Amino acid sequence: MSKKILLVEDDKTTILLLHKFIEDLGYHIVKTVATGEEAIREVIKTSPDLVLMDIVLGGEIDGIDTTRQINEGYRIPVIYITSSTDSDTLKRALATNPAAYIVKPADKKELKSAIDLALLRHEMEEKLKDSELRFFTILNSIGDAVFVMDTADQITYVNPIAERITETTINKLIGRRFTDVMNIQYDGVYSGLDDATEDIFFNYFISKSGKKVPVDFSMSPIIDFNGLRSGSVIILRDDTERVSSELKLKDSYIQIKKAVDGIIRAMAQTLETRDPYTAGHQRRVADIAQAIAREMHLQEKEIEGIFMAGIIHDVGKICIPSEILSKPGRLSPIEFDLIKTHPQIGYDILKTIEFPWPLAEMVYQHHEWLNGSGYPRGLIRDEILLGARIICVADVVEAMASDRPYRAALGVENALAEIIDKKGILFDRDVVEICIKLFRELNYRMI
Repeated sequence: MSKKILLVEDDKTTILLLHKFIEDLGYHIVKTVATGEEAIREVIKTSPDLVLMDIVLGGEIDGIDTTRQINEGYRIPVIYITSSTDSDTLKRALATNPAAYIVKPADKKELKSAIDLALLRHEMEEKLKDSELRFFTILNSIGDAVFVMDTADQITYVNPIAERITETTINKLIGRRFTDVMNIQYDGVYSGLDDATEDIFFNYFISKSGKKVPVDFSMSPIIDFNGLRSGSVIILRDDTERVSSELKLKDSYIQIKKAVDGIIRAMAQTLETRDPYTAGHQRRVADIAQAIAREMHLQEKEIEGIFMAGIIHDVGKICIPSEILSKPGRLSPIEFDLIKTHPQIGYDILKTIEFPWPLAEMVYQHHEWLNGSGYPRGLIRDEILLGARIICVADVVEAMASDRPYRAALGVENALAEIIDKKGILFDRDVVEICIKLFRELNYRMI
């Protein structure tokens, strides 16, 4: 069955052209409308697989605001087809996370690529979300006590382990509120050491037999297919072994770190599939930044965070067309404005993920300069995180010392001369001096 496309366009000539192109490509235009208001109604009515959206429309709202409203209620990819190329419009459009941005007149080959990629990306994202939901539910249910609640927080289901841990039959649990069944409290076992990280804190409840039972629990919302909360799940685990074993606590911490590392490297690998140059660049920047941070004698946790931020500092380029990223010549002003959005995009991707380090902010700030002439926010001096200042210097050195799509490598010495020349103006003085020491005294080499 061919995919359904909603066309939002008010120019008759463009409508005829796009109808012909899309017909030739084997897709089906389910409806053509001329205003944003009509587009929203048709999305509700026809549930299209993709929307082709002009920006300048009749009616009260333009294509960008229409897309924003569609995004609030639906997961439908939108491709802009427009004559608007000014930087303000581009910034507004990119904020809605479009699948593509095509400048009129549309080319059939370009249109086909944009539609095919948008539909493929959407399909993969939907499958990933479904898989994650199933995996998360299974992972948190195996071998643990499971309590399922409705929107009123009344228990609708418990498994046999929940019956055993509460010492209450299933029939007496159903219909009751979880807080009426279990009063979870907080306590700790103190190590007696100066380092409070060695102390072990835990949740517990008092069983019917009067025993203090340490428990680990998590609570997750149940989200239906419309994105609405239909209840919640609490997973409860007897945590006695963890409380009695500091080793188990450390093992859990290692596993969490591995998971975070996996997420970050998966993000970097995702970008590598679109732009192999950026991936190699990110790894080398991360290595330089880590070496600088270590030579500055920062704490190991901070060094690790700077390395992780370096690995994905250009993750926002995932939303930049690959043709621009690999362009062999100089970028036009519009293309450069588009490139300059990648710190903001990277921040938006990372900001909702709870990392042990301020990765989102470091990614956001890695093109900021001390004198306020950087982007995207024009931050100055101490407004810029130290980690971002380190990545900024590492980024410049690696970029100048390596081949770029539009020029051959300029060499390490030219890169070092550049950061020395701008030391204290654009780049952090201490960071620059450590970077110079790495290359000239400690014989650091990029791999």
